[in-house]
Amino acid sequence: MGAAGGAQRDGASFDVAEHEGWTVVSVEGELDLATAGTLDEQLSKAIGAEGRPRIVVDVTRMTFCDSSGLNVLIRASKRIAAMKGRFVLVRPTERVRNVLRVTGLERVFDIRDEPPEPA
Repeated sequence: MGAAGGAQRDGASFDVAEHEGWTVVSVEGELDLATAGTLDEQLSKAIGAEGRPRIVVDVTRMTFCDSSGLNVLIRASKRIAAMKGRFVLVRPTERVRNVLRVTGLERVFDIRDEPPEPA
């Protein structure tokens, strides 16, 4: 993956890279009220204003996600869908997968164990 940027904020870090036609936003640590705004900024930059965004959010190292974090993911997913792009969550831990299951979001998001095929 080629480095494109990233950010760190109180208990979480975010990395953005381009990989085989996808923008990959990696989340490490806790996604909560204190860090959700930073992820929102990173996703907004990745989505851009034109074209059909292809965004992968890699949550392999995300240890916690509260409603603030879920709201950021939902908003990004809706915005990308409106642009006829693709939004994929990859490699959720069992803890994160359980949150997605309990909230019903596992039926909303495209969740995969591996990144999608190249664009």
